[in-house]
Amino acid sequence: MAEHPTFTPDQKDGALDFFVDQNYVVVSDALPPDNIDVLRAFVDRSESEIPREWGPDRFGCRSHAQILVHHPELDEHVRPAIAWGLVDEIMGPDTRFAQFDFRDLWEKATEGQHLRWHKDSPYTRLGADDTSIPRPKGDPNTRYDCAYVCAIHYLFDVGEDQPCFCLVPNSHRYDSFDEAQAEMGDAFRVIPIRGQAGTVVLYNIAIQHTRVPGKGRRLTQHNYFSREQSNPLTNWVMLPKRLAEHADAEVRTFYSQRTDATRAFAEAGYCDEYYEAEVMAKPT
Repeated sequence: MAEHPTFTPDQKDGALDFFVDQNYVVVSDALPPDNIDVLRAFVDRSESEIPREWGPDRFGCRSHAQILVHHPELDEHVRPAIAWGLVDEIMGPDTRFAQFDFRDLWEKATEGQHLRWHKDSPYTRLGADDTSIPRPKGDPNTRYDCAYVCAIHYLFDVGEDQPCFCLVPNSHRYDSFDEAQAEMGDAFRVIPIRGQAGTVVLYNIAIQHTRVPGKGRRLTQHNYFSREQSNPLTNWVMLPKRLAEHADAEVRTFYSQRTDATRAFAEAGYCDEYYEAEVMAKPT
């Protein structure tokens, strides 16, 4: 497995150039220590108070994709400053919210698991050099071959023996890991991402990626972003009224790619009864 470079927050231009070239980038110190402490404490408290909403799923991961609904204190963490400075260059000038959640892997949660290589979205927007593929009408940002991007923030140190995120750079044009391996030749590389708490890995979600099993707890925050020209990433992420109908036009626009779940929640008057009935039906 190959190693990856790690950029610092003041190396923004270099990080963006690397993303253009590889469709991912890793940046250290992307969250202040105080934010990390707050987020760790929030997850521990929330898992204790509403455990049934956290899973775990069939792969042993505790998560909560609707966590924003009842927790306005998390709103400030949707666009973390360091990651956002990169994301808005890649997705901008019309960046949109797509998803926000945490993934919590406890001791032995990944024991015995195999690598599950996949890409998160079937929609891949090919680069401007491929004239056979029609580009979105009026696309204002053709530098990045990317329709959706995710920022994974490590909330604990991720060392050699721990579960870690892993990806294949520039594999977004291939439907499977095996196809990428067969077609990419010497360019094919498998990159495990490790780093200290506060590290962020930013990646085009159409590239092949997986979770490498390991020992110990791994807690991550996942911030997904879209573009105005892209469709909503999911049909199940649910937004509360305070965000979907925010008084500030800029904030309201940022959260404007409504999923089917948000539309249904709005039609139900954003009521707690609807939330209680639907949140347990989230995908696992």
